[in-house]
Amino acid sequence: MNLKIEHHRRFGLAAAFLLGTAVVLGVAAAGADILSTLRLSEAAAKEGILEGLLTGSPYDQKAFAAFKALPPSARAEAVRGGLAWIKTYSESPAFKAAYADFRSEQKPGPPDKVISADESLKQQKANFEKQVAEMQENLAGLDAETRKAVEEGIKQMRARMEEMEKDPGQMALMRQGKEMESGENAEQYAEQLKSWEEEYPADVRGLIKRRIREFLDTSAGVDFSAKLVKRKSRMYFADEAYEDKPSDWKICFRAGKEATQAAREFAAAWLAELEK
Repeated sequence: MNLKIEHHRRFGLAAAFLLGTAVVLGVAAAGADILSTLRLSEAAAKEGILEGLLTGSPYDQKAFAAFKALPPSARAEAVRGGLAWIKTYSESPAFKAAYADFRSEQKPGPPDKVISADESLKQQKANFEKQVAEMQENLAGLDAETRKAVEEGIKQMRARMEEMEKDPGQMALMRQGKEMESGENAEQYAEQLKSWEEEYPADVRGLIKRRIREFLDTSAGVDFSAKLVKRKSRMYFADEAYEDKPSDWKICFRAGKEATQAAREFAAAWLAELEK
């Protein structure tokens, strides 16, 4: 499954269980197949549910337009049907395999091996000699005094490098630094693995439960009686405080009370089942 997540398509966490997967994958009133109604393929629908659960925000412009054209009662039926479709597919081996593949792709790779102090010094010397060779190529075009100054500088730098290599104290500091770098890399990798395991739990039901809770929290306080005013060609909330609400809150408002309540009831029942 080729899952492409684009920031400009993100509709908010509520959309994952309402206008995103629920609408895109739902079943319209009177038993009509909404995948056909919305001109969506089953493959696209299945990709939509995985994207919705992973990002919290799938979006399909045609599906959204078709959903808005439905009367409130039909929207509620579409959401119920969509969530039923999602629930069934999320329990299938195909979905679990797709999630496992995506989860594996997101796993952070181990850090590059930190080279030893001796190898690091060897590389520094090789780079130094390369730079010296390049500088010497340009010496012929310099006057005698400048050429002498450059050669003296090269001599001093080479002497310092040789001195450092022979100094036990300097080499001990370099080795200590490499050990610290290796330890820091290992600690950072452990933190990355922990974050990965929290973000993408091995059991996909953990992720589903998180998405459901996010939706229930977001949709709990939507003011469906909020007034809208037209400014030029766009509609805005009359209450400026609502304009500052996150996009997922606004999506619930636009979906309407009936659809949102239907989604909340289904989601709450699903969560209770998952937590048994």
